[in-house]
Amino acid sequence: MKRLLIAILAASVLAVGAQSGNDLFQKALLMERTEGNLPQAIKLYQRIVDKFAGDRKLAAQALMQMAQCQERLGQAEARKTYERVVKDYSDQAEQVQAARGRLIFLAETPGRASAAAVAVRKVWSGWGTLDEGEISPDGKYISFVDWDTGDLAICDLQTGAKRRLTNKGSWKDSWTDSEEYAFTSRWAPDGKQIVYEWYNAYRSELRLVNIDNPKPRLLYRSKQLGTVDLFDWSSDGKQILAYERKQSPEGDILLISVNDGTARVLKTMRLSYKGSPRLSPDGRYVAIDLLQQESGIEHDIYVLSVESGRVAALVSHPANDWILDWSPDGHWLLFASDRSGTLGVWVIQVVDGVAKGDPQIVKAGLPGMIPMGLTPHGSFYYGQSSRNENVYMAKLDSRTGKVTGRPEEVNQRFEGLCGSPAYSRDGKYLAYACSRDPILGWNGRSILRIRSLETGKDRELPTEFSSIFYPRWLPDGRFLLIEGHNDLGRGIHKVDTQTWEIKLLLHDTPMGEISPDGKGLFYARRERENNLCRILFRDFEKGVERELYRGSVAEMFNISLSPDGKSLAFLNRTNPRVLRVIPAEGGQSHELFRFELIGDANILMTWTADGKYILFSKPLDPHSDKWEWDLWRVPAAGGDAQRLDAGMRCDDLSAHPDGRQIAFSSNNGTSPEEIWVLENFLPGLKAAR
Repeated sequence: MKRLLIAILAASVLAVGAQSGNDLFQKALLMERTEGNLPQAIKLYQRIVDKFAGDRKLAAQALMQMAQCQERLGQAEARKTYERVVKDYSDQAEQVQAARGRLIFLAETPGRASAAAVAVRKVWSGWGTLDEGEISPDGKYISFVDWDTGDLAICDLQTGAKRRLTNKGSWKDSWTDSEEYAFTSRWAPDGKQIVYEWYNAYRSELRLVNIDNPKPRLLYRSKQLGTVDLFDWSSDGKQILAYERKQSPEGDILLISVNDGTARVLKTMRLSYKGSPRLSPDGRYVAIDLLQQESGIEHDIYVLSVESGRVAALVSHPANDWILDWSPDGHWLLFASDRSGTLGVWVIQVVDGVAKGDPQIVKAGLPGMIPMGLTPHGSFYYGQSSRNENVYMAKLDSRTGKVTGRPEEVNQRFEGLCGSPAYSRDGKYLAYACSRDPILGWNGRSILRIRSLETGKDRELPTEFSSIFYPRWLPDGRFLLIEGHNDLGRGIHKVDTQTWEIKLLLHDTPMGEISPDGKGLFYARRERENNLCRILFRDFEKGVERELYRGSVAEMFNISLSPDGKSLAFLNRTNPRVLRVIPAEGGQSHELFRFELIGDANILMTWTADGKYILFSKPLDPHSDKWEWDLWRVPAAGGDAQRLDAGMRCDDLSAHPDGRQIAFSSNNGTSPEEIWVLENFLPGLKAAR
């Protein structure tokens, strides 16, 4: 079905001459990456070059993508295509640099007879293995966190068999002040041990486990409440590279002895990194990426001398560059960059901690890439997931409440990186949040967008928040509140939509629902230390709070305020899910609806404009691992739930005041996760399958 859909899509692209160049480029990327139909992708890229020659930036990008496809097919035309970029598009500096680097790289690689030597292939497809793990040195296993329990696990990439290496037990018993779970993991060079982060009672630990005899051993525990970030093993397997965060912005870069857990501080500094810092094979340098500007997202790459502690620049460029790994011989550094227009894998030669020559592109066109490690044979593994979130609007039948027609996608400029829509109280505007960084996704700097529903045009407010959630409009229609996240934590911020001024209103407070008069906030707060989740009302002017409801910390309530401000609906995140309603002034709650749902999915609700129904999304089959959800409603006065035929999962719901339309975000989540391997791209090394 998937192949048929893409084939039809590609055919329609060729048939419709009125499509924009950018639309055609996206279809070509889809054909290349999702279907793997490289010959057809080449045709589409060539069509862009022929038809949209006036858009020189787009044409140069299309040629670069076409050359990459030709390389993978072993076509001699690849070199000619790179040469064409250099010759005909000298005004496109980024693409010319990438093409020159690729030509040099192909020419200087010993034993490479043709561009076909570089290979990309898919090695695994499935669910739930892309979380915080790494490929084993022999390429047979992937480590990951099994979020059904929070345990460290491994997956056999040939058979698909999964095995837990820790046995903490069910998440059901873990939402207390002793909450525990695994996180980042790294394989030992011999492939027999794994070191992993273990979050335990607000304190981070590093533990070791042997995959054949899984009895975890505590290696290192943070000295204070906080985290220890795990980075790398030394090539001899005797030391672990890590970073211990402190109460201050700075932290300690550590080398920890595998034998006895003693730690040596290499450098005390502030690390704000995207890629995982890596120790060179000879143990002399640590490669790190650091922010170019404190308020930015772009990173440059540096090396830290293990002996002297000196930090020196290695790759400086306006683009966003971040660490992947050292080559097994230590002569090359592999890094990710968006300097060619799309995210790709690059290399730069390094001698005695100093860069030699210009960076050279290895593979372009890898948005959403999740690095999973470089093996001793020089094979680079990475994951890709198609779980992207977009904002939609849908029309509702005024009588039945059902969705009529196909939901319309709102955001196209930031495809896959938008969510949290909210209609203004007068129904004239729709606010929503987008990430502007295709590399970091929701961890990049975010944009608040406000669409005029009368003109269909958007205004944008670029922010310095790593992410924005849950815009909420104040009654005057000029101001709204957002939950913004940055290095200082989360907070509720007030935004002036006319001047774009942003002010912090409440620190370390989650977003909730604004009272009808705009003078207070209903919200749910988890208190692990007391094993509680409480629903509270905070008066902005008086700064006081009153409790409306309390439950266990595991319940993690989501709330929604009725249009008249008199009732509050809330839903827990434990199984079974129970939808309840309580008076906004406090009092006895009553149950409206309950249903089964396996897992920890976050379900957000909204009331219809007339206050008669509560809308929410739930799966068709709670025991299925398929991504089949739909929109439902339940009468606020009590009664059976009704399916509304949206045909998709509907999150961050917002009902328009006219009662005839809704906005929501949806994660397409229909495709499994994939693991790919890039081979035969490092000079002097040939990957072994």
